[in-house]
Amino acid sequence: MQGQPSTPPMTPMPPIWRYILTHRLPCAALMLMMLMSALWLPAISGGLPTFAAMLLTTLGLTLNVMAPALIALITFGGGWLFATHVAALTAAGIVAVSGFALTPGLLVFVLYGVAPMLGAVLMMGNDGVRRSAQYLAFGLGGAGLAGLLIAAALHGDSVSGLIDQFLSPMFAGVEQQLPKGEPEAMQIIEESRRMMVAILPGLLLLGVWFSWWGDVVLARNIARRYGFYQGAPTSLLSLGFGKPVAYLFLALLVALNLGSGELHYIAVNAAILIGGLLAAQGVAVGHSWLKAKGMLFSIALMYLMLLIWTVLIIPFVIIGLMDIWFDYRRHMPAVGG
Repeated sequence: MQGQPSTPPMTPMPPIWRYILTHRLPCAALMLMMLMSALWLPAISGGLPTFAAMLLTTLGLTLNVMAPALIALITFGGGWLFATHVAALTAAGIVAVSGFALTPGLLVFVLYGVAPMLGAVLMMGNDGVRRSAQYLAFGLGGAGLAGLLIAAALHGDSVSGLIDQFLSPMFAGVEQQLPKGEPEAMQIIEESRRMMVAILPGLLLLGVWFSWWGDVVLARNIARRYGFYQGAPTSLLSLGFGKPVAYLFLALLVALNLGSGELHYIAVNAAILIGGLLAAQGVAVGHSWLKAKGMLFSIALMYLMLLIWTVLIIPFVIIGLMDIWFDYRRHMPAVGG
């Protein structure tokens, strides 16, 4: 069984942050700045050296991806209604700066507002670690699938064909830079393109889930540090999913092996997303076991190997899947995390 993590010592929040996080307009302005940073930071880096330009671009993308953490943070401190107001004001700002186009504002409200807000609300409830991770993944996955199906229908194409059209300009540019008379290189590029088309939606959805749920976890840690987190302080090492997730993953494996066409394509990418959840559970099991054994250096090594050698995710998927039935952590000494 997993123990409860110890409560961190409370730290007084800087007055400027207390003001921003308790007033709707300043908070919405901060979130709008974070969202737009992915555009305006690269724009001002045009005349800078390459390294500085890359640094500003990376900073802009990082601030954009961390915007859900702000909504989760004010949900923990001010409740879902206050967070809804901030998300709505931010979406209105996006509509204004995009020439009064409603679609970007709606996407921001749902993806950057409602999704992390839901994750934060679930995190504060019973079994919050599992429920927030699971429902956030299913919500983002369902929204992503619906968006792809609608976009494909509007373009009169299949989902895989739509992704292929999206990637075509990038690969066309690479092919044009290759010297003529290099059939092997062209073949490698074509195979890379087919592989990327086959798995891109699943990888993107998994990346968004990992970032958004990580934002919720980060916001929880900040809220606990400053003493305004009201939920149960459940350890992240308790992360685990139920048998329905396991059965869904096994059904997707059957569908991708027996299905064809769009059914096969959707099953492959859905299996990538669900497999990512099981891998996270497997990592929690591995972290718990190593920590119970006092092998702290091995914990850092495990995460480093996962970062540089992604094929190691597969064993953790298997561990996470088996843990659903065997509950390995039940027999470990209690650890925090």
